[in-house]
Amino acid sequence: MPVLRFKTYRLLSLINPRLGLEELASLLESVKAEVEDVNEEYVEIELEVDRPDMYIAEGVARYLRGVLGLERGSPRYGLVDSGYTIIVEDVKTRPYIGGLVAWGVNVDEDYLEELIQLQEKLHNSLGGRRRRVAIGIHDLDKLPSKTLRYSFKDIDEVYFTPLGHTRRMSLREVLAATEQGVKYGSISLSGERHPVLYSGDEVISVPPVINAELTRVEPGTRNIFVDVTGTDWRGVLDTLAVLAASLADRGDGRIGLVSVEARDWARKTPDMEPRAMELRVSEASRLLGVELGVEEVVDALERARMDAVHRGGDAVMVSVPRYRVDVLHWVDLAEEVMIVRGIGRVPLRKPRLLMRPAELPQRTWERVARDILAGYGFVELLTFTLVKCSLAERVYGARPVALENPVSEEHACIRPSLLPSLLEAVARADRPGVRVFEVGEVYPPPDARLERHLAMLLMDEKAGYEDIQSYVYGLLELLGDSIESVKPCSHPALIEGRTACIETRQGIRGVLGEVKPSLLAELGATYPVAAAELDYTGLQPRR
Repeated sequence: MPVLRFKTYRLLSLINPRLGLEELASLLESVKAEVEDVNEEYVEIELEVDRPDMYIAEGVARYLRGVLGLERGSPRYGLVDSGYTIIVEDVKTRPYIGGLVAWGVNVDEDYLEELIQLQEKLHNSLGGRRRRVAIGIHDLDKLPSKTLRYSFKDIDEVYFTPLGHTRRMSLREVLAATEQGVKYGSISLSGERHPVLYSGDEVISVPPVINAELTRVEPGTRNIFVDVTGTDWRGVLDTLAVLAASLADRGDGRIGLVSVEARDWARKTPDMEPRAMELRVSEASRLLGVELGVEEVVDALERARMDAVHRGGDAVMVSVPRYRVDVLHWVDLAEEVMIVRGIGRVPLRKPRLLMRPAELPQRTWERVARDILAGYGFVELLTFTLVKCSLAERVYGARPVALENPVSEEHACIRPSLLPSLLEAVARADRPGVRVFEVGEVYPPPDARLERHLAMLLMDEKAGYEDIQSYVYGLLELLGDSIESVKPCSHPALIEGRTACIETRQGIRGVLGEVKPSLLAELGATYPVAAAELDYTGLQPRR
């Protein structure tokens, strides 16, 4: 969850200057923000990753003014042709680009601080750490030309002064010698070629690495040009919509459309077309456990800054603003109704059925296993259930179940195993003496049926099969179980001939062995790794 920091005076001036600090904190908590601190200088909150429209004070204020009833319905922005054009050439590693123009933004130091925060939080959420989407923000009045060209250039042919530097460099030097180049230079590099964005004959950006000093945004900047590049159109358009609304709220309310022209297609960005959705009041009432009226639902959705109209019966037609990229299903609309209506208004009810609680055998097993592994010196990790598809497929050996609408490339598939994320974690550490484990849910293809697994990884200078075997056997023995079957087997991530599959008396199945050096090299690990993964879904407790 992103942690966001806003200037208190900015937030209050945009929402309601008469609000007190306690009222502001309470209001933020009512819309699912975890308030870390509210003082006279700063407001610090932790926000759901699916609300990128609230990563800047203008977005928070837009929503909260609706919740307070100060404004209703979708915001109205003036879409006008900016006169700017991006000519798109064949950029193989990062083929999609869009742009927008915002006038009258009038940047000062405090706004610039939050604008940079917005950019970086979008990079890490919608942008998948710049791999899926990257954003360039420029001073419009410093662009040499209204015609921009997005090209795939040889890194020795490109020269410019990168942002924050004072001398011209070749792109090769930028990628090798600057902090941003070292960190992001490999993302879109293919051989000796890299994406470059020109304005006229001048380089203004090398996405997703760094902008040029030429178009630096600084206090005193009045108008802004934004470019967004990426590996898929949806990510680019979602990001542009969020930025367009945020900048228009700060500026004069207009959004400048940029013409994007490729060899075989053309369109104007940003796309601000709202999405039409239907919400059945009866379904929302059933889901939320409260009896709702049509007028009440329409009122709540309008205060959530959407347009809503009763279409007869219990159907409400909703127009969802394009910047609300989190609203994908009628359940999301029902949640908006509950948030605006007030979760505290849900009546307390005594459960109809009271049962005596008891811990499931699997939960008992994993709780004890955690204690044992901690005693062995293992550190428990907690990784995401959603993983990068290519890594999961490489480690698991089969294509995992993919999300239809992933937020980022890094979290596009449901994990089929715990090993991909653990291997990625130990590869980052890349030092001897690392012992980690994780307990959690996995969803192996093709049916993605839930299983509960425990995985263990050991990285050391001489980590081998015997090392991981001793920990696995010791764990099972302390859990009161015993090995019934040990057979040589194959696993996509483990070395052939140094891998075994086991079954225990209590119905636990597992695999253990040494990780292939080729896989470790791909992940950037230089020390041997031994691994094991146990499936205790079918655990049969001792009688």
